Amino acid sequence: MTRSPNDHQGTALTYCRMAVFATVSLCILIFLVYSNSFHCSWHFDDAPNITENPLLHMTKISWHSIQAAIFSDRNNPAMPYRPVACLSFALNYYFGGLHVAGYHLVNILIHLISSIFLFLFIYRTLTLPTFRQKYGPSAYFIALLSTVLWAINPIQTQAITYIVQRMASLAAMFYIMAMYFYLKGRVAGPGRKKIFSFLMCAVSFLLAMSSKENAAMLPLSLLLFEMLILQQDTLLFFRKNLLKLAIVLGLTLVIGLAYLFIKSGNAFSFLNGYENRPFTLGQRLLTEPRIILLYISLLFYPMPDRLNIAHDITISTSLLHPISTLFSIVIIAGSIAGAMLFSKKRPFISFALLFFFLNHLIESSIFPLELIFEHRNYLPSMFLFVPVAMGLHFALQTYTAKKSMEIILSSFIILVLIGFGHSTFMRNFAWKNEKSMWIDAAEKSPNLSRPHHNLGRYYQDHGYYQKAIQEYQKALESPFINRRDSVFVTYYNLGKIYAHKKDYKIAESFYDKALALKADFPPLFNDMAALFDKEGDPQLAHEYLIKALKLSPHDLFATFNLGFHYLQQGKPAKAISYLRKLPENDKSFGERLPLYLGIAYKQTGRLGRAAVFFGKTIKRNPKNIKAHIHLAEVFYTAGKKEWAEREMANAVDLIGDERLFEKILRDMTGKSKSQNLQPRKEIIIPLMKEVLLKKSERLKKWAEKFLAQ
Repeated sequence: MTRSPNDHQGTALTYCRMAVFATVSLCILIFLVYSNSFHCSWHFDDAPNITENPLLHMTKISWHSIQAAIFSDRNNPAMPYRPVACLSFALNYYFGGLHVAGYHLVNILIHLISSIFLFLFIYRTLTLPTFRQKYGPSAYFIALLSTVLWAINPIQTQAITYIVQRMASLAAMFYIMAMYFYLKGRVAGPGRKKIFSFLMCAVSFLLAMSSKENAAMLPLSLLLFEMLILQQDTLLFFRKNLLKLAIVLGLTLVIGLAYLFIKSGNAFSFLNGYENRPFTLGQRLLTEPRIILLYISLLFYPMPDRLNIAHDITISTSLLHPISTLFSIVIIAGSIAGAMLFSKKRPFISFALLFFFLNHLIESSIFPLELIFEHRNYLPSMFLFVPVAMGLHFALQTYTAKKSMEIILSSFIILVLIGFGHSTFMRNFAWKNEKSMWIDAAEKSPNLSRPHHNLGRYYQDHGYYQKAIQEYQKALESPFINRRDSVFVTYYNLGKIYAHKKDYKIAESFYDKALALKADFPPLFNDMAALFDKEGDPQLAHEYLIKALKLSPHDLFATFNLGFHYLQQGKPAKAISYLRKLPENDKSFGERLPLYLGIAYKQTGRLGRAAVFFGKTIKRNPKNIKAHIHLAEVFYTAGKKEWAEREMANAVDLIGDERLFEKILRDMTGKSKSQNLQPRKEIIIPLMKEVLLKKSERLKKWAEKFLAQ
C-alpha cells in the first residue's frame, strides 16, 4: 500500500491536537482542585527557609542578590544550597514580597509542567515500536488517565500547597523533563535533534540536582529505563555492558560521597544526625519498609482523614517488633523480585514498580531524616498509576460487547477521578493556616509531640497563652517525639510565656529545665538575663548576657541587651561600645537603638552626637515623646534655650493625656532601676513648666479674642 504524502503531516497534526487537549485538560483539572490553595498560609519549614531567611528577600535583581539566594543556607554559607529552588523563592519575593498567592501560583505551574511532561513521556514510551502493537491505540488513554490520577492525587498536596516543598516538586519537574529528553534523544536519528535532546537531558539533570539532591537517582532511573524498556534483551545488554554499568554505579556513589565531603568535610558526617533522633540507623532501616507500604496505601486510598503532616508511627526495634516489619520487608522484596522476574513480559509495569522503590532509596534509607513525609512520594509515584490505567483499559476492552459493564467501568473511573479531585480540594483546607494544619495533625496523631508543640506555638504567637500552655503540656506528656531537642524547645517556650505573664519564678523553673537539656543556646541565656533583670538581679543578668555572647559573639539581641544593661547601670561608655556594634538600619530594634545611643552620648557629655541620634529617633518615629524631651535637654545644656523650648513644646503637644503626663513626671522623679535612662529632672521640669505657662497664656488670649466676637 502506498502512503499518501500527507499521512505524516496528518499524524503530526493528530498528535499535536491530542497533546493540546491533554495539556488543556490537565490545566483545568489541576487549577480546579488547587483553586482553594492560593491563600493557604506559610507553614512549618517555610519560616527558616523563606520567611525568616533575609538572603532570599530579593529587593533588586543583581549579581549580589542572586549570589545571596544561591548561598542561602545560613548554617553552611560557603556551599550553594539548592540554588535553583532558592532562586525561585527569591524571585517570588522580588515580585510579591511574602504574599503567599504568588508562591502558590508558581508551585501549581511547576506541578502542571511536571504533569505535561509525564504525560508526554508515558505516551512516547507506549508508542515505541516494542509497545506500539500492544498499546499503540490505547497509549493516549493510558498516558492521560495515569497522569491525571497522579496529578490530582490528594497526597501531592504536601508537595504543592506546602510552599517550601517546591524543592521536591521542582526537582521532580526537571527529573521528568530529563527523562523525556533522554527518550527523544534515544529514538532520534543521528544529527542535531539527538545532540540537542541529550544536551537538554544533561541540563535538566543539573537543574534537578540544583533543586533537591534526591534527583541524584536520575542516572539509575535512566539505566533502568534503558534496560527494561529500550533494550530488546535485558540480560544480553546487562552482560555486554557490565563494566559500563559498574562505572555508572561507581561514579554515582563517588559523586554522592564527594558532595557530602565537600559539604561537611566528612563523607559520613550524616551519621552524626542520629544523635538528635529518637531512633538509630538500624531502627530507621527496619521502619522504612512499613512506611513505604503506608505510602502505597495512601496513594491508592488517599482520603483526607488519612493524610497528615505528622504521621504517628511506631519505630521498629527488630524484625518481629512489630511483626508488620518482617511482613513489610518480605512484601517489598517480593515485589522487587516479581518486577524483575516479569520484566520481559510486562516491562512498563516492572519499570513503574522498580522506579518507585528506586526513587525512595535516598530519603527512605540511611540518612537521618524524619521517618515519614508525604511529599517524598511526589517523584517516586510518577509511574505508579500506569499499571492501574493499563488494567482499567484492559477491563474496558474486555467488556466492549457488554454495554452495561462498560458503563459501570466508565462510571467507576469517573467517580475515582471525582473522588481524588474532591479529596485534594478538601485536603487543601487543612493547609489554610497553622492553626488548621496543627489541629488536624493533633487530632490524627494525638500521641505525637510535634502537633501539640506547633499548635502551642501558634497560640503563643497569637496571644492565646492559656491555650498555648495546655498544648505545650500535652507535647511534654506525648510518648513519641520527632527530635530529642524538641522537649528543650517546649520548656523554653513555656518559660517565655510565663515571663510574659510576669510569673517569673515559674518562668525561671522552665528555663532551668531547658538549660539542663541544652546549655549552648544563646537566646536562652539572653532571655534568662532579661528575666533576672526584671527580678531585680542585675549582676546575674550581666553574667547570663556575657555567656550568651561567648556562645555567639555576633548575636545582635544579646549585644543590644548588654548595651542596654550597661546604660541602666550608669555605664554609658560601655553601653556605647556594644550598641555601636549593631547595624543602625536593623528593623529588629526600631527606634530604640538610636534613642539609647543618644542617651549614652548625652551622659558622656558628647551633646552633638546625642542630638544626632535623638534626631534619628524622631525621624523614625516623630511621636516619640522621650526623644523630644531628651533632645530638649541636650539643647538646653548646650545653651540653645529657644530650640529646647521648641522640642519641649513638641513633646507637650504629643502628650495630650493627663495620665501619661503624670507617668512621665513619676519616671523622672522616681527611683526605678531605669532611672539612668530618664532626662534630668532639674532641667526638664522647669523647662516643661515654662512651656506650659506660655501655652496657657497664649490659649487664654485666644479664648478672650474668641469670646469677644
